[in-house]
Amino acid sequence: MSQHRNSSFVQFKSLILIVLFAIATVAANGLYAQTKPATSKVKPAAATGVSTEKVAGGTPGETARIDSVALMNGPVILATDTVFSVQEKLMGHTSSTESLAISPDGKWLATGGWDRKILLYSIDTLGMFKLVKTFTGHNGAVTCLTFDAASTLLASGSKDFSLRVVNVLDGSLVFQTMDHRDAITAVEFEATGKFVLTASMDGTIRLYDIVNPTNNQKPRLYTYGKPVNDLITAPNGKTFFVANNGNNNVESIDFTGKVYQTFAGVHTMPVNCLGLSNNKRMMVTGGNDKSVVIWDIATGKPLKTLLGHTWKVNSVAFTKNDQYLVSTGNDGEIRVWDVNTGVCVSVQKNLISTAKEARFTPNSKLMAVAGKMSAQGATFGAVIYRTPPIWTKAKPAPVKPVPVKSATPARPKK
Repeated sequence: MSQHRNSSFVQFKSLILIVLFAIATVAANGLYAQTKPATSKVKPAAATGVSTEKVAGGTPGETARIDSVALMNGPVILATDTVFSVQEKLMGHTSSTESLAISPDGKWLATGGWDRKILLYSIDTLGMFKLVKTFTGHNGAVTCLTFDAASTLLASGSKDFSLRVVNVLDGSLVFQTMDHRDAITAVEFEATGKFVLTASMDGTIRLYDIVNPTNNQKPRLYTYGKPVNDLITAPNGKTFFVANNGNNNVESIDFTGKVYQTFAGVHTMPVNCLGLSNNKRMMVTGGNDKSVVIWDIATGKPLKTLLGHTWKVNSVAFTKNDQYLVSTGNDGEIRVWDVNTGVCVSVQKNLISTAKEARFTPNSKLMAVAGKMSAQGATFGAVIYRTPPIWTKAKPAPVKPVPVKSATPARPKK
């Protein structure tokens, strides 16, 4: 009887060992499947970190796992780079949101909507949002928003042709005007915060002195002649890039209308939105042709064409370190791209049916998206996503090599 029990125990122990060995084998095969080079046609990044090939977006899971051997010295995009999670939904508007801005110091978020309101949220050190002010005064949808460099002033443009500038600290109105004759599509603060630049579908670009309004009695405007879709200040601070609704190009011009540079030959339909990298070397454009293009500002040449959207692109923006950029489209998709490889590392959808604008916080920990929400009843606002933790994970300090002592014994002193 005792021998029979011992024999059964030995057989049971052997069975357990066989099962454990099988599990270990399956896990090892799964790990190998995740780390072997992807079959995607994405080429390794060149020595400069950028190339001119077209890159199809595809499904993030299919293109995100690329082995370091395949990319050689290029960055490795891992599955952990693609995990975005919804932190919260800001539901203060009563109609669809059209615009969004995050202050340079990362302490404020502003959203503008078709309800003609601007909602101002504070952002604490933990990345939590609190509605602190509601600004009214526009009589049409708020189409564009921007903060000044000091993060104390907020400028807004509207479909009612008006520009308003408010102080976010005390809520006071600093400046307002209704000189345009069509919807304002872009607002920009000059570096000192004393002047505001506006562009409109009426084909004009205007400059306002918001510190000494009496200086605006003589209008400072340039008649561009074509409806302006977007405008951003060039790195030199003296010219600006203009996307228009009359052709498929982006032009660098000054206030006299002199054209210094033209970015052309890629988009097949008008460019709808512009973004500038923080190192001031790249510009990104989004078009009605559903494409996103990264340009080298110095040469005016395209670096990458990013494909994947199925409807026109509404906004484009870089992260603070220029490693990633986000694009939003009328297809409701929020696409995040790796700038060096051109790979689409994430696609967010289903919560928003028309994604109007997206921005990253300066620390790259959060991404805010404004647009028309899906299946949210009578509540509207913005969606806040947490970016992949690996984006902001602190890098370990380099380990200094310990000096190796010679194994040869020292000679005795005479």
